[in-house]
Amino acid sequence: MNLNNMKKVILVGLVFGVFTTQTMAQTNKAVKALNTTKDAVAKIVTLDPIDVVAEYVSKKKDAVSDLYSQNAVNTEIATASIDSGRKTDTTEIKVGKTRIVVIGEPKIEKIYMEKDSTGDFDGDSFGDNKKDRKDKKSDGELEFSIGYNGFLENGSTSLSAGNRGLDLVNGKSVNVNLTYNHYFNIYRENIRMSVGLGLDWNNYRLSGDSSLIANAPKLTFFQDSSNGQPINFSKNKLLARYVTLPVMLHFKTNENKKGNSLGASAGVEFGYLINGRLKQISDAKGKQKVNDTFNFNELRYGLVGRVSYGSMGIYGKYYPQSAFNKNEGPDLNTFVLGLTFGLD
Repeated sequence: MNLNNMKKVILVGLVFGVFTTQTMAQTNKAVKALNTTKDAVAKIVTLDPIDVVAEYVSKKKDAVSDLYSQNAVNTEIATASIDSGRKTDTTEIKVGKTRIVVIGEPKIEKIYMEKDSTGDFDGDSFGDNKKDRKDKKSDGELEFSIGYNGFLENGSTSLSAGNRGLDLVNGKSVNVNLTYNHYFNIYRENIRMSVGLGLDWNNYRLSGDSSLIANAPKLTFFQDSSNGQPINFSKNKLLARYVTLPVMLHFKTNENKKGNSLGASAGVEFGYLINGRLKQISDAKGKQKVNDTFNFNELRYGLVGRVSYGSMGIYGKYYPQSAFNKNEGPDLNTFVLGLTFGLD
């Protein structure tokens, strides 16, 4: 073997030795990594899922708290008692209308989430929602009212002889009102103003058997008859229905422990006549309905007052102008007294 061939053999041997050494080193590293991965997988598989979450929460709790604080999220740690009777630290994190409750420290025993449509969670630790409600600039409420309505002549419920046709059955002359009020806070919820839109039904149950002539230039009563015999009505009702626009000023105390408060309101109500109707029931003619305005005042205004406790109250209305158009009917005022219910 000459010198050149010997050099070639030695060079090939060196290259093969280096390649073999590097390959074995890489193989040993791969085996070690595989064994480490197998151990980690085996450890995770044998863990309870709650332990995995607990370990993560324990490590990240401080970071999460800092993050939520920067975004105006309320985080509070409290001490709570669990079923076993021993004391356990509880971490409660509120995000909007969702809260996350973590029970146990340092070993976490339970994690759960809750959602509340109001965001209140019935606790002071989950945001000052009562204060938020007071700071609201406006809100709305549906209100239902029912009471007695009647006529006044010169301040008396006793009508003169010429107006006896409008004598009423007191217990059956009913006012019904349904209004949506929108409130604007002047000072939190203690002093507020409201503007509403509603429907008002004035049902006047006539005590006599008189009828009214429709489309008459002046309100006219007459005694209806059948076969020459006067008709006795089992029901004789005059109806006036208005669309209303109440404007009110409200005063209210702070809420008590039960969430109720005392209130007083006063204002004015504007009304526009939608329609009038006379409904009569008798044996002689059965059921009759006559639709007509019967000269009711088309535009009216009334003074309104109310006192309340919670969502219930007593209301009263008085209409200074006549219930009927001037020179087209008797000069009678209308008043209302009844109960009102907030349907918030």
